Amino acid sequence: MKKSNLLLIALLLLSVPEVFAQHVTFPDDNIQRGYHDRPYKRYEAETGKCQTNGFVLLPSFDQTTLQSEASNQVATQLTDVGSYVQWTNDEAADGLTIRFSLPDTITGAGTKGNLALYVNDQFVQTITLNSYWAWQYTLKSGGNYPDNIPSTTKFTRMSFDEMHVKLENKIPAGATFKLVKTDHNGTAYTIDFVELEPVPDPVTFESIPDANKVIYDSSSPLDVFIYQNGGKTIYLPAGVYAQANKIQILNDNTKIIGAGMWYTEIYFTASSDVRATYANRGIQTDNSQVVIDGLYLNTINNKRYYNNNSSFQVGKGFMGGLGTNSIIRNVWVEHFECGGWIANYDGKGANNLLVENCRFRNNYADGLNLSTGVQNAVVQHCSFRNNGDDDMASWSTGQLSVNNTFRFNTAENNWRASSLGFFGGQQNKALNCVIIDPMEAGLRATCDFTGTGFSTVGYTEFRNISIYRGGVAAGAIGVTGDFFGNQQGAVHLNSSSNYNLTNIKLDSIDLYNSKNNAVYIGSGSYNVANLIMNEIHINGTGQYGIYYNNAKGNGSYCNISYTNIGATTNTNTKPATFTFTEDCSDTAVPETSTTKFHITSTKDSITISGFTNSSVSLYDVMGNKQCQTAVLSDEAVIPNLIPGIYLVRLDSYNQAIKVLVR
Repeated sequence: MKKSNLLLIALLLLSVPEVFAQHVTFPDDNIQRGYHDRPYKRYEAETGKCQTNGFVLLPSFDQTTLQSEASNQVATQLTDVGSYVQWTNDEAADGLTIRFSLPDTITGAGTKGNLALYVNDQFVQTITLNSYWAWQYTLKSGGNYPDNIPSTTKFTRMSFDEMHVKLENKIPAGATFKLVKTDHNGTAYTIDFVELEPVPDPVTFESIPDANKVIYDSSSPLDVFIYQNGGKTIYLPAGVYAQANKIQILNDNTKIIGAGMWYTEIYFTASSDVRATYANRGIQTDNSQVVIDGLYLNTINNKRYYNNNSSFQVGKGFMGGLGTNSIIRNVWVEHFECGGWIANYDGKGANNLLVENCRFRNNYADGLNLSTGVQNAVVQHCSFRNNGDDDMASWSTGQLSVNNTFRFNTAENNWRASSLGFFGGQQNKALNCVIIDPMEAGLRATCDFTGTGFSTVGYTEFRNISIYRGGVAAGAIGVTGDFFGNQQGAVHLNSSSNYNLTNIKLDSIDLYNSKNNAVYIGSGSYNVANLIMNEIHINGTGQYGIYYNNAKGNGSYCNISYTNIGATTNTNTKPATFTFTEDCSDTAVPETSTTKFHITSTKDSITISGFTNSSVSLYDVMGNKQCQTAVLSDEAVIPNLIPGIYLVRLDSYNQAIKVLVR
């Protein structure tokens, strides 16, 4: 090739502007904590993470400010016509989700606003936002549940909501995409972030490998059709299905399969303001081998209770015990009282439920509660966001909930209670989860609620969990504190009332920038009994690393580290009524179903032994990969390490273990 041609090619390459994708990453993805395999990418409306001519709200934890409920406490407001926020796309995608806030009306009915979507400066479509489902209000004097009626005597929560739309065409990788305000009203439209994802092709009737299948043709109400075809596989084609009644599944082996959460929507239309219809929503069953797959569930409801009375619950997305071996998969649940409340109230059993790849968002109470009598349930690879009570919970109200597991889930922007809560039960677990921006507690195990209490068999276990900006300081209701103005720790452990807080184990918990105290250990009329805390790493607090509030009982710990503590000491004075002793004799030996392996450390190396056919990856505590070995067996040694905390991952085993090198 001639030199002149080479020079021309070089000049052409230099003339192409360098494109930087702007989606944000999460440090816990590298260590496979949280919903690390989520299909969507996040684009934040923050300085340095977007282009905008809007007004960027500065970070604030003051609950009277809108941004206190935003991710990272930052969002961008579009007020003038033509104001915009823009990003560069990293992956071809046609599923768009917008987290936004628009003002409410004086009646609580919400307002609408229009944004124009542009791709590479070419108009694509208008997107209408609606704050009808947002904005909940609670008396400043305390004592009531949130409702949707504004008042000057109330404070606000749930300032944000989401909308999602499947675009006709994918936004190409490397393209710019822009949201532009088009309304001439002087009202601020607040954008927290958007998410983009490639939407899978729809599931078709023909692709379902089941001879016992039927297709819904809208010839009868959906609930009637499901009743008439109990025990079959019922396919719901793409579309929106208005549903006036609760759907009750009364036969084992019933399967409801939609075209996918982006295609098939069941919209429950019964008014939650009418005494006769307030609870007519959601899917309920106590039968076994039920499968719900590929749906979006939404509802006209925009509050927690009918008439703000807890006796009149307006309906969950899922309810009942779901029998044995049932599955909820690929389902998106929004705007219900709870995303799901699974409980064995009728004695038919609630065993071995699997919930996976679901989204429980923007509900008015719990995201998903595995309540009384639920056993061996697994909830995994799910997103919880903007819920108004515990995102992930298990409450043993009348029977022990036993051996239930939340794992590989991410919970964000919870605006009441906690992102993860266990209230009684036996050997329930939360593993490899990530909690981001809870307004109150990050995770909690408490005795606040009546029920069976915590079993002395085994441990209630929290392991491999990261919590960002959890906890809250006590103060004026609606300004700081929880719903009652009380403090909450990012980790909140309290034997307050009803029963002892027994056999709680926390292992490999990382707490970042806790708003007040990182760990709260308190007691009321009952004791903390046999608390175990291993590998607790506290980085940044508003107050203490550990705060003892009248703690009574006993516990042990190993390797608690403190960095950037807001108080002058790492902890306040531990009361004599609580015995807390160092005990590192119980060295963790991670197990899988087929093998055990051991990890030991010296002053400058880590040794992993007893494994087969796996490479070993090493990460620093922030999730940055340091090195990776070849595939080895029996033993791997990683030498020449400086003192610090590392995460060792056996890649073939899909497990990451935290190790301290002294």
